Amino acid sequence: MDRAQDNGSFFDKLGELLHQPLTILILITGVLVAYLLKVQIKIGVPYWDVFNYLNNALHFANMGSSGVVNHLPPLIPVVTSLVFRMGYVSVDVIFLISGLIFILGVIGLYLLLKERFDPTKSLAGSLIFISLPVIMAWAVSGGIDLPGVVFSIWALYFLVIGLNKDSKFLFLVLPLLVVSLLTRYTAGLIVVPMIFYILANLNQVKEILHMKKKVILGILIELGVLLAIFTYFILQLDTSALFGLFFDVVTSSSSGVEDVAYNSNLLYFLQNSLNYISLGPVQGTYRQLLNPSEGIPSVVAYMIAIISVMGISSYIYRVLSTGKENDISRANLANLGKLIVVLVLFMGLVLSFYNKSLILSEIFLLVLVYLLYRFMARGKFVVDSKLALDLMFLSWFGAYFIFHGILPFKVDRYFITMAPAFTYFIILGLSQFMGELKPRIKGLNSKSGWIYLMVALICLSSATATYIGHTPQKTFTVDINNASEWIKGYDPGYSSKVIGSDYPNAVTWYLHQDTTGAYPKNYNNTEEFADYLQENGVYYYFDSNKSHPNLQGYHIIKTFGVVAIYEKTTP
Repeated sequence: MDRAQDNGSFFDKLGELLHQPLTILILITGVLVAYLLKVQIKIGVPYWDVFNYLNNALHFANMGSSGVVNHLPPLIPVVTSLVFRMGYVSVDVIFLISGLIFILGVIGLYLLLKERFDPTKSLAGSLIFISLPVIMAWAVSGGIDLPGVVFSIWALYFLVIGLNKDSKFLFLVLPLLVVSLLTRYTAGLIVVPMIFYILANLNQVKEILHMKKKVILGILIELGVLLAIFTYFILQLDTSALFGLFFDVVTSSSSGVEDVAYNSNLLYFLQNSLNYISLGPVQGTYRQLLNPSEGIPSVVAYMIAIISVMGISSYIYRVLSTGKENDISRANLANLGKLIVVLVLFMGLVLSFYNKSLILSEIFLLVLVYLLYRFMARGKFVVDSKLALDLMFLSWFGAYFIFHGILPFKVDRYFITMAPAFTYFIILGLSQFMGELKPRIKGLNSKSGWIYLMVALICLSSATATYIGHTPQKTFTVDINNASEWIKGYDPGYSSKVIGSDYPNAVTWYLHQDTTGAYPKNYNNTEEFADYLQENGVYYYFDSNKSHPNLQGYHIIKTFGVVAIYEKTTP
């Protein structure tokens, strides 16, 4: 009897657990990640930088030092190297690590959204985040863009609950900030929304300072230790290249006109925002999947955008008109002064942005958002806490939008840094839109939760179908792998010869030896390029272009898909 009761209790608890939004989210994300991993392992490495991380991981595992790029963020290579040390050396490792970190990020975003919305809306928001084409395509790619965002999400979450619920969580903010920096350097921009949120919650900060001095002392000690750790890792890198890159970005002194990713359009990410919501049609190329700006937005994207814009517009109106209606409507000196200050700061932000002054733009953004909070706050804690979160996400989106807008190199995956904030405003707009409809449509209030989930599931279904329709059988990096394996059998003494490639980091990874970078596009004609190969003693050349040129002194000995192997024929 007791056992039956225990079994009943167990299944009741299990059923209750399975009805929890977070449990549903974890199950959906886990299944999706498993599918994405299966596909990614099959089609291979999607882009250049992943091979750099893999080569660096071999270096950290003391398994070789070929192809090391020692100014890249070290965390993902270090974590990958730990698995390599266990004896499993494969590109699949970095895919799996990316997938696990992605799941962690989705959970963190749900918890962060739940600080502002109810569980159903937070679930819907998290599913919409997963559905963004730029998120789904890069979720398990082995890149560092999403992992950097994941640790930023958790750093912000612990800051929010640390200031509002339990100050002990503040101990976790700095470590996660350092981890995010070591994952992707630009993750440091998350300090902009952090600073804003701290300023917006000065009363809580003062209370913690006054009542819990041990917490502050602990954080200061923690800061010292983390700075030492961070400095240690930075000193292991090529600091001259790192600081040179930082200087070029901050001063915008590097035009990068010759780079394929060069784009001077400051509003690039805003103009392509519809493509980042949802892509259509279902069938298309893998390149469009990785770079949504090259595709076209779907009907779902237009619908979500229209509803969100209407909802956000209504929200802004409600915020400005709630509470002190008379004071807001009356053009008194105080309100006129506030309006002038906001307009001046906004103009300063716009001018500094178009003049590509990164630091000044970020300062203007922070001051503007903080003053907006002070001008709009009504004094009630609940209202103020929601407004603080809204403006925190606004400063998050703005900080990265400014940075990547000014940055002369633009690729769609950079939008990943803005994606959590972008998703936040989609669900905020949808929530406000539904709030406006509830009084007008009978019975809508009781069904609104299902509507949020339906919208999220439509987005997820559309994104999954598009992903399936755009995914190829393999990427050309699989051909490089096959070519590398073949050369080992063809010439067992290949390691004593100079090998060149237009995709050198991939060949370096597969052969575990340094490969000379050789790029035909940098030369006026094939004769000049062939001379370059001869002068550098290149014996085998791996070409990953579909059209393989005739190179004087070389002939093609084998092809694998789009990859051709050239062998030197002249002494």
